[in-house]
Amino acid sequence: MLEDELVYVLSKDPEIKRLFIVENRNSFRLVKKLKSENLKPFMFPSDRLYPVVSEINRKPPSDSLRDSLRDSLRDSPRDSPGNFSRKFSNIPFCKKICDSILRKKKEQGLTVVVNLLRKDLHSDTDLLQAEVYLNAREMSKISNGILLFYGKCGFSSEKVQAELQQLGCPIYFLRDDGRNIVDDCISVALGGNEIYTKTMLSGNGKGAIYATPMVLSDLNETNYKSSESYKKIRKYLTSPMYSLLFKINNQDYKDVNFHRNASEFAKIFNMKIINVNGTMEIAINSYVEAKTYICKNIE
Repeated sequence: MLEDELVYVLSKDPEIKRLFIVENRNSFRLVKKLKSENLKPFMFPSDRLYPVVSEINRKPPSDSLRDSLRDSLRDSPRDSPGNFSRKFSNIPFCKKICDSILRKKKEQGLTVVVNLLRKDLHSDTDLLQAEVYLNAREMSKISNGILLFYGKCGFSSEKVQAELQQLGCPIYFLRDDGRNIVDDCISVALGGNEIYTKTMLSGNGKGAIYATPMVLSDLNETNYKSSESYKKIRKYLTSPMYSLLFKINNQDYKDVNFHRNASEFAKIFNMKIINVNGTMEIAINSYVEAKTYICKNIE
């Protein structure tokens, strides 16, 4: 559901050296959007991709002294580079090796792995949270940190939150300016939970649907109106109570069919379109914050 936000933040990061996409039936549209931003992602099935990334992360063969020095560097506290340098500053040969290790780590560049889950998981919260945890567990084996591009719908249960914290890999969340984890993808698109609440209140109690390109992307699919997902939403959207469609506009959205889809959707369910402004701030700020912590922890 946050595909466009993900494309935006990745296109704004010049420090990405390798961009990998887990190949599945959901990833092809994402790859097309990434290529439109002049990014060159590599796409592999997970059973092939994870070993590739593990090999990139694996330290090269070295003699026992070099291993010992690297182990000291790895096992020291967060400010380890400074402690390590001071510890061996009087041993020129050791200092030379230390500097070489840190330089190679920096030159290695940033590796980003994207694992896009299918959109229809949102129809079953329990299934969604189970899939988020399952995939986070697999990703944690090859990652220094994971940023979950989900609102609370992806990990709201205490059980899932506890399981995520036990993965042995830092987990980061999308947060608004108030440091609150966002409620869902609409909160991300609008700019935070407070703005989301204000937008709801502006509807004066009328039932409303909040539209981003990804929310309405199914309208482009063949035979969508005969699909189970369409039948489910039709059951409640045909109610007169639902009369508003909040259309979230953002110049960074990639779907050229968004305006047409919104008009068609509003016509089908007899809704009035209300245009509101969207933003990429939560996506970019959360990404930069997570990246900063991850890089700091591996220095």
